[in-house]
Amino acid sequence: MRYIEPIGSDADYIERKTNTPKYCACPQCGQKGKRRRVKKRRIAHVGTLYRRSFIEAQVGVYQARCQCSRYFQAPIPGVPYKGRYSFAVRELIANSLIRDRMSYQHVLDRLREDYLLEVSLGYVHSCFVWAHQQIDTQAHWAFVCENFSGLLCIDEVHDGKWTILFATDPLNDFTVFFKLVDQNDQPQMNQFLQDLKDRGLKAEVVITDGSPLYKNSLQNYWREVEHQLCIFHVIKEVNKLILDGVRAIKNRIKRQGNKGRKKRRGRPTKSAQKQRQTQQKKTKKEEATFIFEHHYLIVRKAEDLTDEDQHNLDLMFEIAPELKLFRQFNHQFYRLFEKGISKQTARYRRTQMVNNTDYLNNPFLAKALKKLKKERFEKMIVFMGWENVERTNNHVERNNRSFRMLQKTRYKRRRKHTIEMALELDLYQRMIKHPLYQPNTLHDLAAIEEPLPLKLAA
Repeated sequence: MRYIEPIGSDADYIERKTNTPKYCACPQCGQKGKRRRVKKRRIAHVGTLYRRSFIEAQVGVYQARCQCSRYFQAPIPGVPYKGRYSFAVRELIANSLIRDRMSYQHVLDRLREDYLLEVSLGYVHSCFVWAHQQIDTQAHWAFVCENFSGLLCIDEVHDGKWTILFATDPLNDFTVFFKLVDQNDQPQMNQFLQDLKDRGLKAEVVITDGSPLYKNSLQNYWREVEHQLCIFHVIKEVNKLILDGVRAIKNRIKRQGNKGRKKRRGRPTKSAQKQRQTQQKKTKKEEATFIFEHHYLIVRKAEDLTDEDQHNLDLMFEIAPELKLFRQFNHQFYRLFEKGISKQTARYRRTQMVNNTDYLNNPFLAKALKKLKKERFEKMIVFMGWENVERTNNHVERNNRSFRMLQKTRYKRRRKHTIEMALELDLYQRMIKHPLYQPNTLHDLAAIEEPLPLKLAA
């Protein structure tokens, strides 16, 4: 028997339940016991907003015939055995932590403000542990094996004394695997790759940054794998060298401005001010300041320049004509990874840059050319041999940022097992929302998308 008794708009919200059969099964072994008395219980609940909610139950107390216990109580629907809070409270706390990514303190505030319910911090953490016990961690790996495209992004993220190694599938947009390690070294990376191989994952293309940990490891586990270096990291390294060269030119012009007769102290006369205003030419220090304020235009793509940017760029070339060489190098460098070209075209363009004597005679551009060594360059243009391979590892970088946001509100989770549980819960929650996920229930087969495989370029 069950009925709800809402008493007034501001009074407590009460659900009344009764479970007092003459005989009831032991919750541990199932052996039936006879009822000895009836007990009233009141359990905290979250039935409605801005009102206290309770479940008031009358349950039978039974004498056990087994060795599990002396007495036991009849179960209450929607309430854990001998629990102080209903399952609805547990689920609300678990969803707040996992789905809404709230901190423990914010969960306590939500219960206090929205449901007038006070719980302890320890109970919030126990709900987090309980939620982890409800998921099937093997189901996520089965989902990965079924929908893996063959394209893998690998990167690491540092969290205090821990390092988390992540592998993602950018084509079908899910996290493949993670591992929490205490040191980011070669043995840990080798074990991470071995775990991926042991689970039956076969990668055809792997995208990484320029870390030396991946240099000779990937072919040891997948013989036919192609290693794509992240273009974003290469562009970042080369542009830094170009801007170092621009900064050196700026400093040289600034030093030239310090030469000659010093200015008199005090304000200039009105005639000197008028003469200064009529002069169009800037001083050396002003020229150096102008270059410093607009140095980023040297490495900006041509299609992203506005009319004002082009005007400022022309003024920079008038001040220091040697900047044209850096701009030319940057323009040719971007054309190496232009979409729609073949590997042969990219190799030809690289050869032209490497053999350019003007670049080789410039110390900054000579260092930049070392980033384009033949063996390393071949790893940069792997994506040109495929139709749908990414040029960067931005997908796993976004995954890392998602973990950063997850940890930002989880200051209590700094131990290895709590971080692993939080990650497994987050992966499971994202898996059940993924369009490729097929639950074990009746569903519309037409609504399920097909996983995308890797495709070779025509």
